[in-house]
Amino acid sequence: MYITNKFNKICLLCRLCPIANFACRISTAVMQNKQFSGFNMKDYMNYIRPFVHYENNTKYKSFNFSLLSYNVLAQELLEKNAFLYDWSDVRVLEWNYRRQLLLNEIKRFNADIICFQEVQESHLSWFFKKLSDLGYNGVYKKRTHVHSDGCAIYYKNDKFTLKEKVTVEYNQPGVNVLDRDNVGIVLRLSPRQYDEENIIVSTTHILYNKKRHDIKLAQVHLLLAEIERVSYKGVGDRNIPEYYPIILTGDFNLEPNTAVYDFLINGALYYSNLQKPTLWSQNNQSGRSDMGNELIPKSLGITEYSQHSDILELRKKNNNKRQINDGLYSKLYHSERKNDQLLSSSLPEFKSGTGNVYHNLKFSSVYNNNISCSTYHDRWTIVDYIFYTNKNLKLRTLMKLPNVAECQPIVAMPNKVSPSDHLPLFAKFSYQIK
Repeated sequence: MYITNKFNKICLLCRLCPIANFACRISTAVMQNKQFSGFNMKDYMNYIRPFVHYENNTKYKSFNFSLLSYNVLAQELLEKNAFLYDWSDVRVLEWNYRRQLLLNEIKRFNADIICFQEVQESHLSWFFKKLSDLGYNGVYKKRTHVHSDGCAIYYKNDKFTLKEKVTVEYNQPGVNVLDRDNVGIVLRLSPRQYDEENIIVSTTHILYNKKRHDIKLAQVHLLLAEIERVSYKGVGDRNIPEYYPIILTGDFNLEPNTAVYDFLINGALYYSNLQKPTLWSQNNQSGRSDMGNELIPKSLGITEYSQHSDILELRKKNNNKRQINDGLYSKLYHSERKNDQLLSSSLPEFKSGTGNVYHNLKFSSVYNNNISCSTYHDRWTIVDYIFYTNKNLKLRTLMKLPNVAECQPIVAMPNKVSPSDHLPLFAKFSYQIK
């Protein structure tokens, strides 16, 4: 142990800390396991990321499909933040190397739907060509203004028909809490064998800044309003809104112990007395102001229930039926469309300024624990998720994420096995069709 400690100190002084960690951090439990002998990164990644299967006995006919969500690390961002990847082999940081690994992973998963974050716009032709050859079609949305990357959703042509696509821009002019260029995508896909059915698939990349959880909350609130609009079917018993099945994926830059994550899972958050901008619980010693009662201005037309006020009025006028062109009635700014001619001249009255936000979508998380890890942000943690509504969607299979102890031998990402600094998320679902 004395020799090991000395070796670690020498490595730290020589900026060779990962080599020391590689030699010394491999857990005893892993090394003693008979299924794992010797350190081979590829074998190890397969060992710590097995597939977990669930029984789904149902009397209904069902439509089965798989989904992959992946922050693929835009090359331009990698190069702008090269200091973050000091411990990676320079050769594995090159795009030509990483893209081949990425393509191999895509082929291995063979997912029916792929949700990407950090797709570089200049690489879009490569993505489209390779994925088109594999039978996919896709939708891309670049971050607004000068940014070079964005989000994308690809789906298999022989399995789905695209019925509706919506791109979401979080940058709303004149709104301080919505002044960042992050984006999202919402698609309404129809299984080819069940053309009357629909599945809503959305992906996003939420702001990274660890201190600005007020912005994260505003971005999620805005996205949920768009998801609610696209997924709305009508009303059921007791006039309660009904929605198509929803899958929401992405890099949310949120850990499970945060207020915004709680809002996504629990459907409610009282933010008024939380610290601004961290959304931590207020205490007498903090010296920070609280959030107050208004998250976003009423002029955006989004209610505290994450719904568009004008679209709620439109539904009332149409016997609670959804109008396919209802996006034209949104008050949200979007750089790619002009819809002023169809907007109402004044906002309908709706409740606002209460310090609360809600949503009616009832999400579950595929990775529903706080010990899983999907990336390294100063420490191993999870910020990537697959959320889904479990009324008609049943989780059949997931690819396990490793815990902190299992991540210790992973010296750096990207590496010769993992082409990104995030781990891919993979799940299989069963859509129960009554």
